[in-house]
Amino acid sequence: MQFDTRSLWIYLYFPRLQMDILQAQTDSHQARVVYDAKANKIVQLNRYAQEQGIRLGMGLASAGLLCCDLHVHEYKIEIEEKALLQLANQLYLVTSDIALDIPYGMYLRAQNMLNLYGGLPSYWQILKQVINRVGYTAHYASAYSVNVAKLLAVHQIDNITEDKQLVQRQLETCQLSKTDIDIKDLEKLQRIGVSTIKTLFSQPLSALASRVSRFSINVISELRGEAPAKLSFYYPAETYHDYIELLYDIELVARILPIIDSLLKRFEQYLLVRNALTLSIKLTLHLREHDAVEHIVNSALPIYKTDDWRVIIALQFEQLRFPSAIYAITLTCPKLEKADIAHSDFFAHKNTHVASLTLLSRLRAKLGERQVRLLQFRADFRPEFCSLSIVQNTQKESRKLSDAKHKYSEQKVYLDRPGFLLPAPELLAEKITIINGPERIVSGWWDTTNIQRDYFVAQNQQGQQIWVYKTPEEKWYVHGYFI
Repeated sequence: MQFDTRSLWIYLYFPRLQMDILQAQTDSHQARVVYDAKANKIVQLNRYAQEQGIRLGMGLASAGLLCCDLHVHEYKIEIEEKALLQLANQLYLVTSDIALDIPYGMYLRAQNMLNLYGGLPSYWQILKQVINRVGYTAHYASAYSVNVAKLLAVHQIDNITEDKQLVQRQLETCQLSKTDIDIKDLEKLQRIGVSTIKTLFSQPLSALASRVSRFSINVISELRGEAPAKLSFYYPAETYHDYIELLYDIELVARILPIIDSLLKRFEQYLLVRNALTLSIKLTLHLREHDAVEHIVNSALPIYKTDDWRVIIALQFEQLRFPSAIYAITLTCPKLEKADIAHSDFFAHKNTHVASLTLLSRLRAKLGERQVRLLQFRADFRPEFCSLSIVQNTQKESRKLSDAKHKYSEQKVYLDRPGFLLPAPELLAEKITIINGPERIVSGWWDTTNIQRDYFVAQNQQGQQIWVYKTPEEKWYVHGYFI
């Protein structure tokens, strides 16, 4: 899309994104550098490497001579791209128009957010909170042109302002070599005496058109505010996939869980942006000497919070053993559910219901899916056959259960049923007092377990309310207790 130069833009510049990610994964005080093999130079380094005399642009051989215990990491643009996408997911909660400038920055259109936040200072404070939370080294600047904002941020101006004159003065101090103008065209401009932004702006565009490429002319026009930039807005992805490569191989579950926790926090932010929940996630553990191992983690109720997933995963991984070391982890979500609260009320989510589903999730994680069974209603008048033990209540089974409940509730046959039913009826061996009844059940003539009984609600001498029945042979049995 094209935007006019009257809009205020903010550019966020992350000069050492991969190194910040590496540093977040380790607390060791070791000299580390990110090395670009294609350019044969150091492109990022930490403070400990600087203290050894290593500088940006230095070759790997020279850096190795300065520090014998140097940790070298290959530069991977994919790591920075994923980090920018994750940050964009979080910023999307507080601002609308975001354009990624992979691999080291992003544009934010501030103009249409100023009324919402009551001015630029308030808006910037909200953005700064998100940026500080991720912990990346960031430089920033604002301007009425996307390329000017970028150039100022690259020069580490670190100033957010609406003052056009101040922006112009800051721009004139910038180096021409740090613009997006083609390197070959920069050499041509220097030969005709154009070596600064100020001298560049003093030349008419028509005089430069015959000397530099069309690409460079477009960049110069955007810097001068004579042409709009072309950007594409960022939108959160429809599916979720997150991959993290570890600094070193890990074999212990206790060391894997904090890394999974960081993945879950990013996943939580993604769900917040989408206003979504999920019942299931998949964790893939990439092993050094074996095939990757997949673990499906399920919840009995839709959730999104890191704390909720953390408990379930910790229980499921408690007895886990790895055949070889883990070098990377992938978190994916197969299906999202919208968090629809339009028709909910104060009593829609009772604490007892949520607690029971939370307990169910933890039991399944601890014992395994096949070891936890649920009771499902079945359309049968015989008490022994009106419920069925199942492993998991699928959506299809739930629909059948709902239809059967609705059908039989109209006949009101389950008004007086006990909360505790005996595995098999027992002969009545004590005196009782009849409270209510009878309820006659004659059913099962279509199979070998037909019954004919008269049920009563009674009370024994201990004051317990019990469910008893009488057969045509005048024999009395206890079938359940009211609790």
